[in-house]
Amino acid sequence: MSTPIRILLVDDHKTMLWGLEKLIEGGGSDLTLVGTAHNNDTALQQASLLKPDVIVLDLDLEGRSSIEILPQLLQQSGARVMILSGNRDQGLLTQVVKLGARGVVSKEAPADVVLNSIRAVFKGDMCVDPSLMNALLGQLSAPAKADPEAARIASLTPKERKIVAVVVEGNGAPNKELASKLFIAEPTLRNNLTTIYQKLGVANRLELYVYATRHGMTSVPA
Repeated sequence: MSTPIRILLVDDHKTMLWGLEKLIEGGGSDLTLVGTAHNNDTALQQASLLKPDVIVLDLDLEGRSSIEILPQLLQQSGARVMILSGNRDQGLLTQVVKLGARGVVSKEAPADVVLNSIRAVFKGDMCVDPSLMNALLGQLSAPAKADPEAARIASLTPKERKIVAVVVEGNGAPNKELASKLFIAEPTLRNNLTTIYQKLGVANRLELYVYATRHGMTSVPA
């Protein structure tokens, strides 16, 4: 390959990041490391600035889920994303595939598997860790089942459903900005969010985001 695959690494653990850097540097002339990031904000900045070919992304970044930024990351960078994570939550892993990730590889995978997965994702292949493949395909192809959370979701008012959709669309935007979009005062938004948290059994906006995306609450109901 005349032009190496340009890679951006995103992980909040310094030791893991250092190890991945060394892995890429020694992985072959067809791979080159163009940058690193350690949280959602720096990931978006670096991806937009560097325009890598492949982004190797951890799911948990300084206590926040990178699922929050995945659609924006894909749109801004034009890169393909490979998730490299120790998280085994099948629901979350299925969600990242639905949101556009081309690969899901365990942090426990051998070095050659990680490197070859990067190459495969760059080519446009779907690359999922073998131990996860059957479960992921089963969830993606299974007929829709009744959502056990339907009763909780149904307890939300149309106004609360709209707030949830705006929170998801906001990708981590501050409350002040969300309140402006909703044409309500910031204290009113905080009060509404508290009620929504109680109804859905979540603790904060990150958990609300994951819950909402998992249960298809990403648009305002008609």
